[in-house]
Amino acid sequence: MTDPRIRQLVIKSGVVRRLTREKYCYAKEVVTEQARMEKLRGDGADDHVLRKQEEVIQECIMMVPDSKRRLQKEYEVLEKYLADEQDLQETEAYTKAAEILKAAKAELEA
Repeated sequence: MTDPRIRQLVIKSGVVRRLTREKYCYAKEVVTEQARMEKLRGDGADDHVLRKQEEVIQECIMMVPDSKRRLQKEYEVLEKYLADEQDLQETEAYTKAAEILKAAKAELEA
């Protein structure tokens, strides 16, 4: 039977991986929507369309700090769990969790 600590490690790793991806996607969406806004302005779009596009951009911008905050929280949880469970260092789940933590750190610093 598998160690329940490994199961927890896999769950916590999955959460951090998902939140890392989520933060990345929101940041990318801001850039995409801003490019769309410039294209609309260049094409001479209606004021109503431009206002709606600005609302979309603002919603995207608001999601970035929220996703970063949630990622930071879960990053710290996983980091502490890895520090507390040093005896699992030889497992594949621990190695993957360390890689996920490294990717999350890079995204948090971006």
